[in-house]
Amino acid sequence: MKCFIIILIFTSALHSQSTFEPVNSDIYSFLETLSIKGIINFNDEIKPLTRIEIAGKILEAEVKTPELTETERLLLDFYRQDFEHEIKLISNNFTAEANPEFLITNADKRIRFFEYAGKDFSFFADPMLSVSVQSIAGERLFVRRNGFSFYGYALGSWAYGLNFYDNEESGNNLDIDKVLTSERGTSVTKLKHNAFEYDFVNASVGYYWKTGALSIGKDYFDIGSGRNGSIILSDKAPSFPFIRFDFKPVDWLRFFYFHGFLISNVPDSSTFRYGSVRGRNSISDVPKFIAFHSLSFYPSDNVSLSVGESIVYSDNIQPVYFIPVMFFRVADHFLSRGNSSSTGNAQMFADVSYKNYNLRTNFYGSLFIDELSFNSLFEGGNLSAIGYTIGAECADLLISNSSFNIEYSRINPFVYMNSVNAQTYANDDYIMGHWTGSNGDLISIKYRQNIIRPLQFSLSTWYFRKGKKELPAEQYTSPYPEFLYGEKRYEFGVDVRLKYRPWHPVLAEANYTFMRITDELAGRTPGFKLSSNNYFGINVSYGF
Repeated sequence: MKCFIIILIFTSALHSQSTFEPVNSDIYSFLETLSIKGIINFNDEIKPLTRIEIAGKILEAEVKTPELTETERLLLDFYRQDFEHEIKLISNNFTAEANPEFLITNADKRIRFFEYAGKDFSFFADPMLSVSVQSIAGERLFVRRNGFSFYGYALGSWAYGLNFYDNEESGNNLDIDKVLTSERGTSVTKLKHNAFEYDFVNASVGYYWKTGALSIGKDYFDIGSGRNGSIILSDKAPSFPFIRFDFKPVDWLRFFYFHGFLISNVPDSSTFRYGSVRGRNSISDVPKFIAFHSLSFYPSDNVSLSVGESIVYSDNIQPVYFIPVMFFRVADHFLSRGNSSSTGNAQMFADVSYKNYNLRTNFYGSLFIDELSFNSLFEGGNLSAIGYTIGAECADLLISNSSFNIEYSRINPFVYMNSVNAQTYANDDYIMGHWTGSNGDLISIKYRQNIIRPLQFSLSTWYFRKGKKELPAEQYTSPYPEFLYGEKRYEFGVDVRLKYRPWHPVLAEANYTFMRITDELAGRTPGFKLSSNNYFGINVSYGF
């Protein structure tokens, strides 16, 4: 197995056709809106997608330009500028020899620090800079981000990319742990007085062909149809390294697989070593892994159905989980041989989407089943460790260039948990599913309006309930704990936001948020967040 990984890394490094578009990119919501209106056929239950795939959808939308509103045509032109090179790769439209360009490029009419856009080799690079000033419950918060990114293509079938940025948050009301919030989890690198630092780094290199791709990287995934968090796999937890395989042999079928390498934060006592300097002893964490695969079916342009499974396992790499088409649950039985806690923690899931073009509405839902036991079900057991999301999103409901979304998510007790600490559905102690965690539910409503091409307005509100933090042993007690049992936490919020993006990749954003939180469990919610609070923020960034 180690030889396989070494060979894969080595061959990937020899060369470097498309890099992935980040899961939080605005292009996804734009294409989804066009899809809801029946202008293009687009499915985004699995993100990130490659920039080549997105460029293909931009070309598909250009054929239907007369059906777009004026603002949508301007947005389409705006996104085309960012994907100009990928569009040239698709159409093989290279009329002149490429030259290196700095700052403002002639080809894309956009701001970019450096660009070399050749047919057989390309390289695009930008700094990543962001400054944010916020008022958090009456106290100032300053957030600084700085780093760089680059990506490109080579030899017709290879792609590579990297983005890295360091972050520092300073102020009196610091949320270091970032739990019970949709903000991404952090791996803190330095704690200072009234400040802390952390970094984000993602990279990938892959080989691509017409119907599939094989890549190795470190990045976020967002899998499922949720708009305010995904119960299947979200970008809440820090990104992790993976080996990924995509295969779409026909228009109606897509296969997706990855094997990931997680952080358990569970010390392995067998690795304890004394250091030659007092206080410099070392101990390693228990190795932790995840295998994940899904099948997506597209019986028609407006219907998608995905089913799949995942398994989190620990200690040793198991070669059986590198077989993309393996039934992981059965493989777990093969490895455990009656010892239910010796191998892995398995999950099953489904996602469905139906777009009614006449109503300009997408009806969607996701189901996540943790630790499914068919024997228990047949013997009269329960199927309680489940989570689900249902929602609807409308395009141009009352006003052109708008979207309206309503969504409800419920995650029952003990979802994402496991009696083996190194096998929870988490990475670096952050849940990999919905950010609310188990034993809670969330209803949210969001309205988004493109006022003019560069300016977007959004208004959202939500109500979030959560019960106590469960103990694994309680899952095996009788009577079975009810939903929302234990100490209660309630959160109500309203958020108003303006985003202004005049050029790629410049962004200015302003927001106001009101939140009212009560919590019966001491210490779960930072004190400054309790009761009713107002939040203000202004952010200016380049490269995000």
